[in-house]
Amino acid sequence: MWDTMSASREKREELHDAYVAGLEPALERLRARLNAPDEPQLDGSVVSLDAVNEWFLTHINESHETETTDLPSWWDPSKPTAETAEGQNRPFTSAQLALIDEVQAYLGEVLSIAIPGARWVIYKGHKRDFRNGLTMLEVGKGRPLPVRDVVYKEALGVVLSGREVAVDTLSSWVREKVAALA
Repeated sequence: MWDTMSASREKREELHDAYVAGLEPALERLRARLNAPDEPQLDGSVVSLDAVNEWFLTHINESHETETTDLPSWWDPSKPTAETAEGQNRPFTSAQLALIDEVQAYLGEVLSIAIPGARWVIYKGHKRDFRNGLTMLEVGKGRPLPVRDVVYKEALGVVLSGREVAVDTLSSWVREKVAALA
C-alpha cells in the first residue's frame, strides 16, 4: 500500500482522487463477477453483505498466481505482489487485491446508503498516526471509517492465518457504526 503518512499533501490528494474515481469501476467489476442468478445480489442493503462476504471469503483464499490484473489505486505499484518473484513473501496477488478492492467498494456503497451524508475524505490525525492521508468514509462524529482496511484485514486473517471469519463480520460492523450514530 502507499505510505500516505509521509506523502506530500499533493500526493495524498492525488491518491484520494484516484481512490474515489476507482470506486465505481470496482463496483462494476464486482457486479460483472456476480451476474449469475445464484450469486449474491448487490442491492446496497446491509443484509446483502453477508452473502457478498461469504462469496469473498471463499474466493480470496483461492490460488490466483497465474492471473494478473491491474492494481487498485491504493496499492503502491513499486511494491511487488505475491505472483511475482520479488513478492513471494507478500500476502496477496494482484487478483486478490482486485477482489479486496471490489468488496471494499461495495462496503463503502452500503455504508453510504445506510448513513446519509457519508462522504469520502482524506484522514487527518496526529502527525504520527499511520492512517494520515488515507481515504476514509466520514459519517458524522468521530474518526472516519477505514473501509478498505476492514476488508483488507479480514482477507489477511483468512489468507495468512487460515482464520475462520464469520460471514456476518461486515454487516455486523456496519450495524455497529450505524447504531453508534443514532
